[in-house]
Amino acid sequence: MKINSSIPSPTTPLKSHNQTQSDTSATQASRAAGDASASMHLKQTSTLDATTAPFHSQRVAEIRQAIADGHFKIDAEKIASRLIDDVRDLLAKDRPAT
Repeated sequence: MKINSSIPSPTTPLKSHNQTQSDTSATQASRAAGDASASMHLKQTSTLDATTAPFHSQRVAEIRQAIADGHFKIDAEKIASRLIDDVRDLLAKDRPAT
């Protein structure tokens, strides 16, 4: 989830109009660089072989049908548990070895 930092918080001092325009220009430049980076990443990943990313079309069809029939159940606890595990794995990769 992306947090919108353009909305001032109650503890953030208000900026002058000139500061806001300068910040907006910097933000737009940063977004443009990010968009270019994302575009480059998409181009690189789109050239990957289909076998590198598993896609189970039969499972997708089953889930679509269950949603259409109103039988698809979402297990929020299972989702949260896996999300926490993934975040732990990512944090463990970022830590330098001691």
